[in-house]
Amino acid sequence: MPVKSYKMGPGTLTLGEVGTLIDISCQITSATLTPDKDKEDDLNTLCGDVVPGEVTYSWALNATIVQDLTTGGINEWSLTHAGEQVPFKFVPNTALEKGYQGVLTVDPLAIGGDVRTRPTSDVEWSLVGQPAPYDPTP
Repeated sequence: MPVKSYKMGPGTLTLGEVGTLIDISCQITSATLTPDKDKEDDLNTLCGDVVPGEVTYSWALNATIVQDLTTGGINEWSLTHAGEQVPFKFVPNTALEKGYQGVLTVDPLAIGGDVRTRPTSDVEWSLVGQPAPYDPTP
């Protein structure tokens, strides 16, 4: 099979629902939907059989976000919605016509950073369940 690849961006990342939707695409410098595998230990039996340990996955949206301290900006939004479960839509590259959606739990962003820099915040928002593919084209 020949190699297939894509470049990250331009893309989109939106949080919330119609009416409360916030588009943070221009604040994102890095975004990744990341699975985390948890496997229980196998159970060995006297006869030599092995009962395989159960495998479960959890997901997170990891992002580096340029801080925005304006009214209604992502920092204020993350404080206002801390602990809430909100829908998201993530399109890594709009030209590919492929996106992912789901529900995440909002954690507030860090505020501030090094002097004479443009502060960013790294965040890991845990997902409720796993992301689902969707076609972002109307």
